[in-house]
Amino acid sequence: MMNRHDYTRFQDPCIKYPIDDLELPFDSYIATCQQIIQQNRVDLTNNKESERIISANSPFELQPEATTKSGALLIHGLFDCPFIMRDIGTQLQSEGLLVRSILLPGHGTVPGGLLHVTYQDWIQAVHYGIHSLSKEVDKIFLVGFSTGASLALYHALQNTFPNIAGLILLAPAIQISPLGCMANLPSKLSRFSDRFNWLHQVTEDDYTRYQSVTFNSAYQVYLLTQEIKKLSDNHFLRHPIFVSISADDKTVSSKATLQHFRQHTLKESRLLVYTNQPDSFHDTRIIKRPAAYPELNIQNISHVAIPNAPSNPHYGKQGDYEFASHVDDNLQTGSKNIYGTLNNTVYDLMNMLYRAGLTNHQYLRLTFNPDFDFLAQSIRQFIKKILYP
Repeated sequence: MMNRHDYTRFQDPCIKYPIDDLELPFDSYIATCQQIIQQNRVDLTNNKESERIISANSPFELQPEATTKSGALLIHGLFDCPFIMRDIGTQLQSEGLLVRSILLPGHGTVPGGLLHVTYQDWIQAVHYGIHSLSKEVDKIFLVGFSTGASLALYHALQNTFPNIAGLILLAPAIQISPLGCMANLPSKLSRFSDRFNWLHQVTEDDYTRYQSVTFNSAYQVYLLTQEIKKLSDNHFLRHPIFVSISADDKTVSSKATLQHFRQHTLKESRLLVYTNQPDSFHDTRIIKRPAAYPELNIQNISHVAIPNAPSNPHYGKQGDYEFASHVDDNLQTGSKNIYGTLNNTVYDLMNMLYRAGLTNHQYLRLTFNPDFDFLAQSIRQFIKKILYP
């Protein structure tokens, strides 16, 4: 039986996000978003826990030690919140950039917020973020994860902001499943039952990321990818790009991203690919990195792991998330857990076999990037070459 909190989670809270007033000061934007989160989440209990949840889901700003003319706008992915960009943001701050992260409409509160959101809402949120940051710095790096990377690419292709210096795209959603175009069909039946709005509804056990999935959200990402395809066919991307992908990604198409990168000829661009395959890339801009870490029982790199450091307080080795990849603890106890990238169907099947005693290994999704330090160093080098050619 659905309790009151579950029912509230799956309803659209009809939030008006502060993204239309382009002159809104960023500190006021943060404060308004914090108020929205506080008013609409259903998991806020004691003061300390509530403060942690509100902070994780809120937009943020990281000031460098010295005055700067360069900045970075961080854009999280679908189902995520600004927290997923924290580790990368800290690295960019240490490089001397003014760092800001926005909250995409529909996120940070309850999954029901994605029932009627549109990709145009997300585009407007990024537009506000770039416009606001442009008042403070002369050069801006757009840094996006997954859907956030696609939104960064969209704005760069529009050529609306001449001060965009480069793009940093982590596991970009250049292409999703072809079935994405059909994701809008079930919602047409929603007048008969709300259940047709949802691909699946599950217990929400992660305070930084939705677990339940609306059909509408998948459809909006599909529409966004189609817009990017049309723009790419008619516009030349003038900005250097840094891309990081996992060849084993089950969420987005790494092959489509690789193909898109090869069409982009700027010599300053880089692509870092995590792979266990002996592929040889003739493009010297492509950097191969190992995806397997047998000493940590890591089989390959998952989609969500790429932007998270091993020290991440939620998803890292000692993270507070119940399903974080606690590899050190597991090795000490002789655990047979294996970490990697799994879609939900395979994940459920493998763990059903484990519970039934039909396999000795439990397969878990990897939640942090064991190669994060190299990724961060590569991003810093990319930025330096652009700012100080």
